[in-house]
Amino acid sequence: MTISTIVLGWIGILIFLIIVFTFQKLVKNNEFAFMHNLMALMYAMWFPLPLALYRLLNSEFLQVGTLFGLVYLIMLVITMTLQTGHITYIVKHNGNKSITDKQGDYMMATLSNPFEGLANVFKSIWALFLGITFWNSGEILMASIMFLFSILIFYYLLIVLDTSLVKRIKFFSKAKANTFLINLETLFFFIVLMSYITFNS
Repeated sequence: MTISTIVLGWIGILIFLIIVFTFQKLVKNNEFAFMHNLMALMYAMWFPLPLALYRLLNSEFLQVGTLFGLVYLIMLVITMTLQTGHITYIVKHNGNKSITDKQGDYMMATLSNPFEGLANVFKSIWALFLGITFWNSGEILMASIMFLFSILIFYYLLIVLDTSLVKRIKFFSKAKANTFLINLETLFFFIVLMSYITFNS
């Protein structure tokens, strides 16, 4: 399982980097659906990672965190796939503009936030359990890195609350979903985990 996890995990990283380096061209060609499909595949490549880390670290405490990690990845594959279908339909079957931009934006909002925000809350919880597990096993550097990622739970919670409350609270609205920050954090998170499992298995 470990070898498969390493191979698939680095393929996921490679897909992420392909998206990064071809982003401008994909946007220019209006290939947003293809981009989201690639992202769904990327997250799917990381499915075995929570289970592999659980087996490698051999900690009962990590059981709950592993569940949150799996749910996080499953949620993102689902939302990316649904967004792909939505974008594809809008681009290919809306030549007569029967679906307005406002309706399209409404559907996209339904399929993204707060769904993606909640998924990232689950990732932060997974990171917290990983941090505690690394700390208990004396791996202070990895524990510190995971604790840093877990702190982002407050950022993601503010995003979820801001998008789900009818009566908006000014303090919550200060937390804007920054796509660049979220993607950069996700890339580093999985590079760190993949590097650890690659060199410690």
